[in-house]
Amino acid sequence: MSEYIIGIDVGSSKICAAAGKLDKYGRLQIMGITSANCNGVKKSIVVDIDSTSESIKQCIDGLERMIDIKITEAYISLPGGISELVWNKGVVAVASEDREIKANDVKRVIKASKIITIPSDKEIIGVIPQQYVIDGYDKIKDPIGMSGLRLEVDAQIILSQSTVVNNLFKSVDKAGIKVAGVVFQPIAISEVALKREEIERGVVLLDVGAESINIYMFEGGNLAGISTIALGGNTITNDIAVCLKLPFSEAEKLKIKYGSVGVDSNNNDFKIEVNADYNEKISVGCNTLKQVIEARVEELLYIISGELKASEHYEKISGVVIVGGGLALIKGIEDFSREVLQKPVRVGTPEYIGAASPLYSAAVGAVKDASDSMKDRNFIAKKEKETEKVQREWTREKNKKEKEEEKNNGGFITKIKEFFTDFF
Repeated sequence: MSEYIIGIDVGSSKICAAAGKLDKYGRLQIMGITSANCNGVKKSIVVDIDSTSESIKQCIDGLERMIDIKITEAYISLPGGISELVWNKGVVAVASEDREIKANDVKRVIKASKIITIPSDKEIIGVIPQQYVIDGYDKIKDPIGMSGLRLEVDAQIILSQSTVVNNLFKSVDKAGIKVAGVVFQPIAISEVALKREEIERGVVLLDVGAESINIYMFEGGNLAGISTIALGGNTITNDIAVCLKLPFSEAEKLKIKYGSVGVDSNNNDFKIEVNADYNEKISVGCNTLKQVIEARVEELLYIISGELKASEHYEKISGVVIVGGGLALIKGIEDFSREVLQKPVRVGTPEYIGAASPLYSAAVGAVKDASDSMKDRNFIAKKEKETEKVQREWTREKNKKEKEEEKNNGGFITKIKEFFTDFF
C-alpha cells in the first residue's frame, strides 16, 4: 500500500477513485481508475451515510481488482462548494542562530496564520499559502534556505462546516478506508486540468456536477474566489425525462450517448429506440433530443455568465475550463459555451494514460496533490539532512583547526618559557 497513492472524489451521482504511484524518476503514473454510482450525496453533502459508504466500497473494490492490492487508506477530495475562504496573515521570528529559514519556521508561520476567530459550527480544514514575506520583501514562494529575521505568510484559510466534513469522513470510514488526508478540490483539479500560464493570467474553472456547479476563479497564480450554483447536469436529464416521457435512468443514458449542442455537420434526424416504462420501447427523434438539451444547457450557461459578470475578476478572465460530467461530456459544448460566455472555452482533462476524462479530474487531482506533498516533504527532509551533514563537517574541520592552532601555540609558548628559564 505504501507505494500507491489513492484519491477519492465523492460526487452527487458518482464516486470516482484513482490509484497512482511515483516511478523511479519521481513522475506520477496513474495505475488504475474507476467509478460507481452514488445516491447518498446531494449538492456535495452526504445525506445518507450507509448508501454513500456502500458506493465507496463498491468503487474501491473495483479499484482493488485493477491494481491487485488491498486498499486501506485514501486521500479525499473536498469540494470547494461546501467550503469558505478567509484571508489571514501569520508572523514569526526565525528561530535559528544563523537566521536561515528552515521547514520548522514555515510550519510555525502557517500555524500562526490559523489563529483566527471562527464560528462554532465550522472548522479549519487547510491553509493555502499565497506568498511569504521575509523582512519586508514579498512575493516569495519557497522561503526555505533563505536568510532573514522575520517571516510572514499571506494565506487563505479554508473553513468548512464540521458536520458536513464529519459525515463525509464517517462514510469513508464505514467503507473500511482510513482518511490519509484531505485535498482541497479546486487546487487538486487545477494541477491536472489547468496550465500554469492560465492560472497566472486568470482563468475560470467550472466544475459541473450532477446537482451543483462550482465556479473557481484563479488569478495571479492563486485561487481568487469560489461561488456555487445549485443546478447541474441532472436538470438536463430531468428535462429529457419529462419532455420525452422516459425514466430518469434511460434519459441519462440518452444524454451521455447522443447528447449534443450547437451546429452539427452530420445533421441527420435519425430515430433512437429507448426502453420506456413497463418494458415498452419508444422511438425518440435525435433533433428533438438535441432541442431539449440545448434549451437547458443555454440557460445554465447564461446563469454561469451572470455569476461571472457579477464577479470583480471578470475582466481579468482569459478563458474558461470545464470539468466534471455535467456539461463537459456533451458534444459541441466548447463552441456552444464560447458563444454564450464570450470567452475562450475548453474541456479540461488530466493528461494521464487511462484517465483522460473530465469525469476523473478531481480523483486524479487528489492523487497528484498528495504525491506532490510527499515529494516536497522528502525534498525538505533530504535538504535538511544535507545541511546538517555540511554543518557537522564544517564544525569538525573548525574544531580540528582550533586544536591544531592550540597545539602550535602551546608549543611556541613552552619554548619561550624554556628560553627565559635558561636565560635567567
